[in-house]
Amino acid sequence: MDRIIRMIISRLMRRGITRGIDAGFNAFGNRDEQDTPQQRQATQRNTQRARKMTRMARRFTRF
Repeated sequence: MDRIIRMIISRLMRRGITRGIDAGFNAFGNRDEQDTPQQRQATQRNTQRARKMTRMARRFTRF
């Protein structure tokens, strides 16, 4: 029973953390009015890299 509860809680926490990270990226991404096209591309690349890193970190910490 304890394992099931831990599984459910860890899934909920993972979803919440992911949504929080995405919301943070979106908050920083909405400042595009002031940026040049080169800066926009750089921020998009950095955002993609950060998301990939969080996915990799999740994979490594699963087991």
